Amino acid sequence: MKRYLLILGLVWGNLLLTAQTNITVSNANAEAVLFGNYDPGQYEPSEIINHHDSILQGIVNRVSGDTLISWLLKIDSYQNRNSGSDTVSDSKGIGAVRRWIYGKLEQISTENENRLLVSYLDFDKSICGMPHHRNVFAVLPGLDTTNKEVVLVEGHYDTRCEGVCDTACYSPGMDDNGSGTVLVMELARVMSKFAFNQTVVFSLNTGEDQGLYGAKAFSTYFKNNDLQIRSCLNNDVVGGIECGNTSSPPGCPYYTHIDSTHVRIFSYSFGNDSSRTSNHKQLARYMKVHQEEDINPLLNTPMTINIIIREDRVGRGGDHIPFRQKFYPSIRVCSQNEHGNGTGTPPDRQHSTRDILGMDTSEPPDGVIDSFFVDPGYLRRNTIMTGVNLGFLAMGPPQPFPEITPIPDGVFVEMIGPDTVYRHYRLTVRSKGTGTLDFDTIYTFTDTTSFQLTGLDPDKEYYFSVMSVQNDMESIPSWEHTIVIVGTGQHLARPGLNLYPNAPNPFSKNTRIRIAADSRYAGQSASLVIRDLTGRVIREIPLVLKDGDLWVEFDKPDTLKGLFTYTLYLEGQMVQSRKMILM
Repeated sequence: MKRYLLILGLVWGNLLLTAQTNITVSNANAEAVLFGNYDPGQYEPSEIINHHDSILQGIVNRVSGDTLISWLLKIDSYQNRNSGSDTVSDSKGIGAVRRWIYGKLEQISTENENRLLVSYLDFDKSICGMPHHRNVFAVLPGLDTTNKEVVLVEGHYDTRCEGVCDTACYSPGMDDNGSGTVLVMELARVMSKFAFNQTVVFSLNTGEDQGLYGAKAFSTYFKNNDLQIRSCLNNDVVGGIECGNTSSPPGCPYYTHIDSTHVRIFSYSFGNDSSRTSNHKQLARYMKVHQEEDINPLLNTPMTINIIIREDRVGRGGDHIPFRQKFYPSIRVCSQNEHGNGTGTPPDRQHSTRDILGMDTSEPPDGVIDSFFVDPGYLRRNTIMTGVNLGFLAMGPPQPFPEITPIPDGVFVEMIGPDTVYRHYRLTVRSKGTGTLDFDTIYTFTDTTSFQLTGLDPDKEYYFSVMSVQNDMESIPSWEHTIVIVGTGQHLARPGLNLYPNAPNPFSKNTRIRIAADSRYAGQSASLVIRDLTGRVIREIPLVLKDGDLWVEFDKPDTLKGLFTYTLYLEGQMVQSRKMILM
């Protein structure tokens, strides 16, 4: 067994060492939109629908469980969707199913004033003996090219049996990942009725089951062309409700357990325990806020989002990871219960010929599935959850960069620069030691660009972030500020002395840190201390403050990467602390 694992590890290592090459987009118009080089008026619909309630009600009411199931039955008919399977046949293999997906997306475009631009992403990579591969994606152009960020929803359409490169088996892959495939297609159908500020990209990737290769190719394309992604929502295994015998933790409690009311969101984060944070975790929290405040009141069966501390299941991975590795905010939506750990070990269905839609239990059989393994209602609710958040992300403001400083018993928040135009903000609060990754409380402030929150517990550590609000739709929350609250009479907060976010951030070579002081601090000695997440001091920089701005240059040591804090001290007391990412 050890020898087998070693050989398997070497095989996977060799697969991962070679990168995709010759990455191209087949539709020049779609590519122009991705670059933001287009006339929005060319794609403006005859009726613009994009208000908060229109997006919310429209997606909740239009997402169809029947459509999702009919499309699952269609892709099941292609028998095998292995990335190395037949590309010539019209009835079997990866080529046939991707042509059907492409054609269905073009049909959706035709039904929506030809606003959906359908394309292939071609790339060269030897996968299971096949040298060339294609993702299918569709672009819904945004109305505003001022901010060129796009929002992306993805799922992989390839599947596999027990053998990684078995191109002859029957591999229905109804849950993994037929469910995510039809979810993305259904959102393309439903959301093409709307006109969003930001461009929306619906991506169906290949090569996931052999090493996330389709997602690696698309994320590389975005990064190499310096394109911006506001968020990446990966949907992979989003329809099953039954717990398998070998399911990868965290999730399933026991074999055959049923759960159709919870869904997991995985995302990468720094830190440990409840201090876990990152733009990816903030995106997950953003989705949970809208599920609870906006979506659940409209559902007959409310859904609970469980924000998971891990980036993915133990020993597993998904198509959000290549985007996260290139610093795009990314999450994975996954069923609460999963039927297996990907090895195809019986009786589990995942990665086997048993990953079917359901069974005909009638006696005698009548040819109609009446017991679903991929639950239509659950898949529909997960489609709604992703769609509503996708729409809000495409209409909301960009992520803000507020100044948050401690004051006695609380914090003072000041919006700066372009973030001041909204005058409507939500301050999110989490407190250390609660054992949850969720926001504890959210406070709303209007008709102002600065505000304060008091009455917090002294000597307690809190995590604060801000969402800008425009037309009742929020931005992704800002990076969280970690602040230990001081009591009345304490002087940890220093009026007239501020530590600003470093720029650039993240950075790979060097960054600059701004310290602003007024005349009362001129000539005083201070220090800037940079620490890793264990608290170990990486560098201490002595300073002499002056009236005005003091800029500190920090060159990254070659051996360091990850999340670090930098803290300003004056007279031995902490003034303010911030975070930076070393690439």
